[in-house]
Amino acid sequence: MNAAEPEESLASAFRALVSLLEHLGMPYVVIGGLAQAVLGEPRLTQDVDCVIAMPKTGIETLVEAFQAAGFSLDRDATLRQLHLTGTFGIRRGRWRIDVIVASTDFELSAFQRAQRLRLYGIEANFPTPEDLILFKLVPGREKDLLDIKTVVIRHRERLDRAYLERWAQRLSDEAEDARMWHTLRQLLKEADATA
Repeated sequence: MNAAEPEESLASAFRALVSLLEHLGMPYVVIGGLAQAVLGEPRLTQDVDCVIAMPKTGIETLVEAFQAAGFSLDRDATLRQLHLTGTFGIRRGRWRIDVIVASTDFELSAFQRAQRLRLYGIEANFPTPEDLILFKLVPGREKDLLDIKTVVIRHRERLDRAYLERWAQRLSDEAEDARMWHTLRQLLKEADATA
């Protein structure tokens, strides 16, 4: 980028990502801090996070499409990371974009339930409040738990609790770790107490 070019903004990085994924016809949902801004309470975020669905045979084509659209990445390192972890990071200007390739039944369920919401002047695919809660339960960091609380409080009356509990139980069973199930139950109980 030369000195005459404007600095890329988070909004323009988000719009470029959504535009490319929709042009490719690739199923996706935006998660992380941007989904939190739309479904919970806005907070500072320095990146764009999304989950995509794609066949393993399309990985190289996708990496080439990102490069052709002006995203920065190291092709070989990206392909290695994808094969090892099912995730990869790219950049648009100074903004990082973390992409997760869907590999679980829960992620596929989130695609089917995705909703079109507006952010930065465009519509994009976002998870339902329930699915955002579940996405954040998996890592379960302190900031994720704070985010979950705001989503639960904002959508308390409309949450599909049976869906939430079913998936939290299943995710806990698959991980052989009851943390997600117990955390969800506690957060719902705390939200009910503040009603």
